[in-house]
Amino acid sequence: MKNRILIAVLAIAGMATAAVPALAQSQLRQITIGTNPAGTNYYVLGGAFAGVFQEKLGIRSSPQPYSGSSVYLPLLNSGGVTMGVNGSLDTASAYTGHAPYQQPLKDIRVLARVWVLPYAYFVRAKSNIASMGELKGKRVVITLKSNTELGNLNRTILATGSVSPGDVTDVVAASIPQNISDVVEGRADAGISALGIPLLHKAAAGIPGGIRILPVGPLGTDSFMDAHSPGSSTITVEPSPRNVGVSKSLRVAAFDTYLNISAKVSDADAYRLVKALHDNWKALQEGNPPLRGTTLDMFAPANSAAPYHPGAVKFYKEIGIWTAANEKRQQELLNSK
Repeated sequence: MKNRILIAVLAIAGMATAAVPALAQSQLRQITIGTNPAGTNYYVLGGAFAGVFQEKLGIRSSPQPYSGSSVYLPLLNSGGVTMGVNGSLDTASAYTGHAPYQQPLKDIRVLARVWVLPYAYFVRAKSNIASMGELKGKRVVITLKSNTELGNLNRTILATGSVSPGDVTDVVAASIPQNISDVVEGRADAGISALGIPLLHKAAAGIPGGIRILPVGPLGTDSFMDAHSPGSSTITVEPSPRNVGVSKSLRVAAFDTYLNISAKVSDADAYRLVKALHDNWKALQEGNPPLRGTTLDMFAPANSAAPYHPGAVKFYKEIGIWTAANEKRQQELLNSK
């Protein structure tokens, strides 16, 4: 009888062990999230995500600041950091091996899109420039010395209005802040900026009559943007106190911010991470204004710049936001050389 009881106990224990799902055990003991320098939005977001993973999953997590994405994306690819907060333009360049990357970083995966950043040309409101095509013959900032990806995006935005670099005078700027100053101080007729940032509000206040945001031209479709500047798309913006220079509904360029992850992270752990992010998104939005425009159904856009992690794909299929377009893009990226 004792032997039969012992056998039954052991059998039940074995069944219980077998019944524990793979997701219950984490292979991760520590999470490092690569970000831009301390004080930047990416660093703040990295810290917020790390806080969720540590509190909800019990995994020691922290943001790790670097001088820029081009430093920590290779580390993400090699598994030197677990995750990274990256723009879609940088992600596309890294995954395909375009400058400044020496070779394709094929082990970068997307966990979730966390932020959509509208980006557009602006002019003085009192100017007679109201469309992209009307920039021909004007002084326009195209080249930004600090960011080659944005320079390429600027050329793509101009191309939506059939404007080539040869049609304008390129006012070369060192950075986004300098390019905004070039318009304020009269050195350029048109500058470029993300919408809603404090620098743009300050510029609008410093220019008599304020500023005008220019919509993309007739060619400005999502497919056109992504084909000419991988990782970019378009978005509709509406008049609001935040969107200075927008007086009516406009279609402008946009690019995403991803929470990327190394392909070396297990499927089970990637699933747990994206689920924790999804389950705690409302609280994250309350403490982090850049996240407030990203709804839960926007986590997995079909125009991703790198493949999604299989663990994330599993989760997105379960909640019903993984589409045929997602799958098509996923296979195209996985099969690209």
